[in-house]
Amino acid sequence: MRPLFYLLALIYILNTPVFAAKSEEGSPGSGPTPSETIDEWVEESGTPEQQNQWEELQNNTDKGATSAGGSTTSNGFRSSNGFDLKDVPRTGLKVTSGYAMTHEHPMVGMAFGGNYAYAGAPGNYVNGIPDEGYTASCSGCGTFSKCDHAEVKGIFIGGQLGRDMGDHSAHRGPYYDSFSHLRYSSEWIKDALSPPKPYDESQMKIMVAFAVENEAMCELLYHENKNGGGAGGAGYACSNGDSLNSLELQLKNLKNWANANSDWVEIAYTAAQARAIVNANKLVVVLGTEADYAWGAEDRTFDPVDRLERYYEDGVRTFYLSHKVNSRLAGADIYRDKNSSAGKQIRAMQAISGCFYYDDNVGAFPLRTGKINPTDLCDNNKKCGLNGIKGPKVTDVCNHKVSEISEANARFWIGKGDTDFNGFNIYPKPPGFNDASGGSRMEGSVERNNLSLSTDGSRVVVEAMRRGMIMNLDHVSSKTRTDIYNHSQEYYNYPVNALHNNPNEMLLDPVPHEYDFDKHERAYIKDTGGIFGVRLGPIDAKSYDESGVTANCSKTSTENAKVLAYLLDEGQRVGYSLDFATITEGTYSRTKVACTDRENDYLDAYNGNYVTQGLAHIGNMRAWHNELAEIGMKEKYINVLKNKGAEHFLRMWEKSEFIANMPSTIMALL
Repeated sequence: MRPLFYLLALIYILNTPVFAAKSEEGSPGSGPTPSETIDEWVEESGTPEQQNQWEELQNNTDKGATSAGGSTTSNGFRSSNGFDLKDVPRTGLKVTSGYAMTHEHPMVGMAFGGNYAYAGAPGNYVNGIPDEGYTASCSGCGTFSKCDHAEVKGIFIGGQLGRDMGDHSAHRGPYYDSFSHLRYSSEWIKDALSPPKPYDESQMKIMVAFAVENEAMCELLYHENKNGGGAGGAGYACSNGDSLNSLELQLKNLKNWANANSDWVEIAYTAAQARAIVNANKLVVVLGTEADYAWGAEDRTFDPVDRLERYYEDGVRTFYLSHKVNSRLAGADIYRDKNSSAGKQIRAMQAISGCFYYDDNVGAFPLRTGKINPTDLCDNNKKCGLNGIKGPKVTDVCNHKVSEISEANARFWIGKGDTDFNGFNIYPKPPGFNDASGGSRMEGSVERNNLSLSTDGSRVVVEAMRRGMIMNLDHVSSKTRTDIYNHSQEYYNYPVNALHNNPNEMLLDPVPHEYDFDKHERAYIKDTGGIFGVRLGPIDAKSYDESGVTANCSKTSTENAKVLAYLLDEGQRVGYSLDFATITEGTYSRTKVACTDRENDYLDAYNGNYVTQGLAHIGNMRAWHNELAEIGMKEKYINVLKNKGAEHFLRMWEKSEFIANMPSTIMALL
């Protein structure tokens, strides 16, 4: 018996319509006496309706999460201080098939100024998303001609953003490394939901759709593509220091898109709605936000809890506290190794944004270059006025936006992202953070952010838990992850999640870094009943013989499969993520890397007609589990991956809401 859980469950039952009637002590509906168990009371004194509902409640609770190998991984009822998944009633029929895509960007064409994308033939771009996937070839883009999509400020930057940004040849659809050719369409999403044979046993049941924004990317794209004649028209100007306008525009169009396709897709705002939608054979969409300045830059003073309430009223049920740079709420994870190209770019952008928003507002931002008489690049109001950055050369001018920075300076500053322009390393501790210092530290080969969760960040986390929102640990520092987990323990083992990540100890390339998860951080997720969404991208992983995969095909499905099996054996509840926004690459096909010892390559082309060279768009997911079987992954893992992910996501959300909806008087007793 678990008397605390049964007491709380009974309180819920007695407040449902069947049980709500008042009665004399000892009569049906009055509840058990102190000497009775709830089982005894329901059997001896309960009405038939109460007995049926109590039996249904017990049948609808989990019996423990089971790994692919069949061992029980749930710890059961932990203590009087927290709930386990098995303590939480389901809100409807159990879902026995389907997977969850935990981090997607179907409205990405509306982000970054909203005018850079190619969406197929005229008229195919509807409600911010292409209707059909393949309708026409783009005209390409030449260096010395004005193009109708994919223009980027600077040849150097353009060359860093994917094969179809800047100068590129004409082609019909996206590849594994596309950016401007949109990678979500209504056709492809529906194909993942209801694929044809031989893929029909592999069904996406849930898609978490994040409105996304990145100010630096907007500045690099919007001005260059304005009035270029592309699908997004003139687009819309970047909102510097606050991503709200872009995020809400995308959220509005997501709702319009769902309404236009209501025969097969529906947005869920509660776990009960989500379960009902899945059981009606429709796709569940859950709304989220992801942006550097979703909460305003460091110079903003509005209450972030008010912003959370606004997002919630917009229908948002999950979010990130920070993204690529530090926020008012939390230190960001430091992405990739500082010597890598991506690592230098992220660190340099933190340095530049420090001049724009931290300096002259919060305090001095110490961005300096040169060992003898170092130049203060944030200028500190000497020549540029407030919130500017100026290079050290006599010919350099003041910049107040990323779009104003010369290509020569951008190249130079990014190149120094591992040294002078490592903005995380020099980031001072802002007010409202209780850390000993700002900056970063090295733990072995991994650079980690010294900033944790701010006071305002804690307020947002607690309010989100009170609302039953889906709480994530992605994109925040290791210290912040621990802070959020501590809040979850104070809030009765509230679920925490990672929605687009990998396990550090399995990675060979990229090397382990703060963005991905260490074992103790993954334990936060497993032990609270959360879900781990694996980012399906080009990695190299360590061997994992138990997976059944013996090939080592670099950047392909063989590497993802090893990670997936490893996580399942660890006891994680696993979903998937493509995260197609900006330069995010999908897993390569084995044909692309000439690793073709197997008969079929399920990822190299779509419908046999369109070469993708890997996971190029969400429609490719229909063949994902066929690909896993082809490379030798054991069936026990594949069965879990394609049949349990949706149910695991729903249970996580149900537990979040169960805790949030517990009466405060009962919480006080706990």
